[in-house]
Amino acid sequence: MVAQTYFFKRALVGETWQQNIRVVVNSQGLFSEIKADTSYERHDTQLDCIIPTMPNCHSHVFQRCMAGLTEFKTSDNDSFWSWRDLMYQYANQIDSEQLYHIAKYTYSEMLEAGYTSACEFHYIHRELGDKNNTENMSLAIIKAAHEVGIVLSLLPVLYTQAHIDGTKLSNLQQRFYLTTDEYISLYKTLEKQLCPEQNMGICFHSLRAVSLEQMQKVLKSLDKGQPIHIHIAEQQVEVTQIQQHTQLRPVEYLHQNFEVNKNWCLIHATHLNEQEVKQITLSGAVAGICPLTEANLGDGIFPLPEFLQHKGQLAIGSDSHILINPFQEIQMLEYSQRLHKQQRVIASTSNNPHVGTLLWTKAVAGGAQACQLAVNGMQIGQQANWISLDTKHPSLVNLSGEKCLDSVIFANNQIPYQSYLKGKKIIPMHQSIKENYKNTLKSLRN
Repeated sequence: MVAQTYFFKRALVGETWQQNIRVVVNSQGLFSEIKADTSYERHDTQLDCIIPTMPNCHSHVFQRCMAGLTEFKTSDNDSFWSWRDLMYQYANQIDSEQLYHIAKYTYSEMLEAGYTSACEFHYIHRELGDKNNTENMSLAIIKAAHEVGIVLSLLPVLYTQAHIDGTKLSNLQQRFYLTTDEYISLYKTLEKQLCPEQNMGICFHSLRAVSLEQMQKVLKSLDKGQPIHIHIAEQQVEVTQIQQHTQLRPVEYLHQNFEVNKNWCLIHATHLNEQEVKQITLSGAVAGICPLTEANLGDGIFPLPEFLQHKGQLAIGSDSHILINPFQEIQMLEYSQRLHKQQRVIASTSNNPHVGTLLWTKAVAGGAQACQLAVNGMQIGQQANWISLDTKHPSLVNLSGEKCLDSVIFANNQIPYQSYLKGKKIIPMHQSIKENYKNTLKSLRN
């Protein structure tokens, strides 16, 4: 790949919109030069309105195959917990070959939608029909991500118990189980089998699913500054259980027992009190918010205004992949706040009054921090990944960059856009990927 040059009429660089930007993309697909307020040169490829692609901080890629299939009543009090039972049933049908095809299709969808990296929170460890094989499922994800081109941060999950009191996992959870020693061994084995540009992080399912002693052992053995992810405070029931067992709320309990820092990503962090908001923001940890999934599961509403007031770091994930669209994730994040507060324009500041620009830039920076990959927007040394908005669409005529982004998020998600990876257009997924995915779904739905 030779160096390429582009000229952007306007682009979101860092936290601000800039005009007339000329960029050079080097042979590795990284930004090597970025210069604003300059002039178009003859060999430049010219584009109009550019925003950075979105890092996806939280993915359970296998759940894409069940999207839309749990929207029916199973009891008088349907909840996350009843949905979880249905999810386990799907999880226990999938082998490594099927996971490979599901992942390849879903990662292709992500790329086209504007996600060019993904943190894969992976806990189906044991191969279907071969409980002693704990590598194949992870290797299927590694291979699928590499072949599609999305940059992967693999997060193998430690998942050892069903409740904070140490209750054993159910029969439906057995494929998730690893001893601490098995987890450490698997982690070290997978590290050696990553593809170029991929990385790994330590991952604990939740405070209810792993003991403090197990977490401490893993961190002592493996922690070398890589990402550390954990589900936390997603459900009120979870908060109550942990309070009853420890006399502390989940985030309080985590901070009391671990040195939480900028390497940590706390997924969902939905139910927080004021003290917990301060603990997360002061630690520098990222709150990984998955607005569409959280809405679909009835989890609750993240305390966004308080979090922003304390200058917290946040990231966006598509989680269960009900929909794969970062614009709609941002829309749901803001709209949930408006419904809760009965106000408009929640995520804004005097310096940045546009909701779309504020939330997009924060989610890009937080997502890059959560995955520790070179995907932090338009900066020298970062991957040359961006989204080009179609300003020829009638809805975007004669609008500033800020208003273009707001319009795509809040007024018309159907406005066309083109995602770029390493300075190249992302082409639509190959027909063979669609066919293999379709055949996989047929086999799973028999």
